[in-house]
Amino acid sequence: MRYVRTWALSAGVSLLAAGCSAVAIDPYEIPVVRLSGKSRDDVEAILADVAAKVELETDDVRSRPDIYDFLLTEMPFTAGILRELNRGKWDIRRDPEKPDPNVFTVIEPGSMRLRFELVLKDETRRFYVCHGRYAMGLFPDLEGRTLVVVRAVPAEGVVRTNAMVYVRIDTPFYATMAKGMRSLVENVVRDKSAIFIRAARWVAEEAARRPEWLYTQVKESAQVDQAILEDFHRRFLIR
Repeated sequence: MRYVRTWALSAGVSLLAAGCSAVAIDPYEIPVVRLSGKSRDDVEAILADVAAKVELETDDVRSRPDIYDFLLTEMPFTAGILRELNRGKWDIRRDPEKPDPNVFTVIEPGSMRLRFELVLKDETRRFYVCHGRYAMGLFPDLEGRTLVVVRAVPAEGVVRTNAMVYVRIDTPFYATMAKGMRSLVENVVRDKSAIFIRAARWVAEEAARRPEWLYTQVKESAQVDQAILEDFHRRFLIR
């Protein structure tokens, strides 16, 4: 019964993604069978009721794949560098009481609060389940769940990144969206879902371009975990 359910889910996702040619994601490769427990339930629930599918644009990160991967893994550290250097005000943190290396929360006061959980990773992709709330201006806050599929592929001296976001909406107000409202929701999701990807890009490029400058700028900063900084310096910044 479980295999029938998984096959049906994969077939459904195939139909959802059939029109997407810019992002080379084969829905049959979404490895639902490798998930278990709550992670699997979350992914299945999102894909079973997709209200919007949002593609994030392809971009090239001028850095090394291992640097970019490290910064995506250590998002609180990455955001701390941005705050110290006035490149962003995002508060990205782990739960102080139950820290989990695969979970981080992105907080932008008055704008959003999103909890990301890395539920699976393969050679070129990361699969995040996100639960959160987005401010929508004059309209009610949007509460929803997303599956964010981030791709990072080495290509001729850069890391080529793109992503697809599958959105499940939980706020009744947005349950039956007109065309204009759908565009508004998609634009907000596109902008906010990409925050941590953009954050990792800037730090990765600076680490590749001027590593010692980056290190000295954040050394002893209260915004940056110094133990992680020293590990980052030892592994990637010393030439």
